[in-house]
Amino acid sequence: MRQRQRIKRQVWARLARSIGFRLLIVLMLLYAVYHGVAALSPRLVTDVVVQGEQTTTVSGQAVIFRDETVVTTASGRYLCSYPLENGAKVNAQSTLCQLYATSLTDEELRVAQSTLVALDRQIALAERAPSHDSLSILSELRAQARDQLIDNAKAASSGAPMSAVSDGAFSLLVSLQRIDALTGQTEGAQDVLAALRGERTRLLMSAGYASRTLSVADVDAKAASGYFYYADRVDGYETLLEQSSLATVTLAELDALLASEPLSPGYGVSVVGKLASSARWSAVVSLDPSLAKDLKLGRAYEVCFPDEYGQTFSMTLCRVIGSVADGHAYAVFECSELPQDFSFTRFSQVSIMLSSAQGYRVPEAALCEWNGQTGVYILKGGRVSFRAVELLCRDEGFAIVYAPSAEQRRDEQDTRYHADRYLVLQDVVIVEGKDLYDGKYIN
Repeated sequence: MRQRQRIKRQVWARLARSIGFRLLIVLMLLYAVYHGVAALSPRLVTDVVVQGEQTTTVSGQAVIFRDETVVTTASGRYLCSYPLENGAKVNAQSTLCQLYATSLTDEELRVAQSTLVALDRQIALAERAPSHDSLSILSELRAQARDQLIDNAKAASSGAPMSAVSDGAFSLLVSLQRIDALTGQTEGAQDVLAALRGERTRLLMSAGYASRTLSVADVDAKAASGYFYYADRVDGYETLLEQSSLATVTLAELDALLASEPLSPGYGVSVVGKLASSARWSAVVSLDPSLAKDLKLGRAYEVCFPDEYGQTFSMTLCRVIGSVADGHAYAVFECSELPQDFSFTRFSQVSIMLSSAQGYRVPEAALCEWNGQTGVYILKGGRVSFRAVELLCRDEGFAIVYAPSAEQRRDEQDTRYHADRYLVLQDVVIVEGKDLYDGKYIN
């Protein structure tokens, strides 16, 4: 009996090995057939249509031209107290500054003038705070202080003008003083204001405290209005880089102007500030002539000033001076916008947006030709379809093609857009494939 069972087990073992071997052979054959079919099948690489934007910019050095008059006063040294904000618009009756005669040395006067301007700014900010607060606004003040702290940190990290950062810091200080006063920790903003006024009085007493006013009429009897800037904005180029000269200046004359040294106000003259006759100003940008020749006169370009808090202005191209034959060229852009806290630094780097395209972003490799049309193949429900595209621009392996706006999609008269013939967002475009044609089915 045992012998019979042993023989039976051996038979079943041989049978199992035989079946297993045959199954292994079948699996290997199936594997080989699968990869053989896959190798013969066309390889598809796809991508998804997304929104895209491509801008073309050029950078260069800009020189600011304005029509300005330097405001000076003779016979002596003066501390200047300015009742108006830097760059404020003035009329013929406006008082530009209060002059305090002093015998300070040049360095002492420079420090005293800077201190006086800072004190006047801080006093103006502190005076905006209410003289009496109630506990009901405590939560509002705390929220305001938090927002001021965040905004000032952002301004400082993004390169805002130091005057704006300083004002923001002092506004935060005033808010904190008001909070402390409500919680009984200090006497509050009024003490701060009294201390600032006392410091200002002591500074002016050191200058003798005798003063006289200077008005627009004292500067120019014909001036009806303008924009007044403090003495620290005077750079000596005011009479050299005049905007009115840009209409007729030659390339050689412009080269000479830009190479000029700033002018001194002269012996025995104290600079008080400067008066710009209008809001108009120009940026003369040195560009490669091959780029400058492609600019279009009368067109408005977006010009960014990275050193001025990244502020961007729409400026009209008025003239191109120079050509490829000259070896260099200047583009003259004009603007009538006067931004807040823009310092009008005479020499600045700028970035000019030459063109901008917005639409659908597709891989450049997906573009193809069919029946004389440029387009792409898309895969939808296993079916290959051709979609014509209107090419806007190409850049670094991708293309931007026309994308209709929501209004255009609703407009039956927009012949460029048909959902069954043109691309839509999230379409799957075929980047790589073989033997593609409109209507082909792919499993």
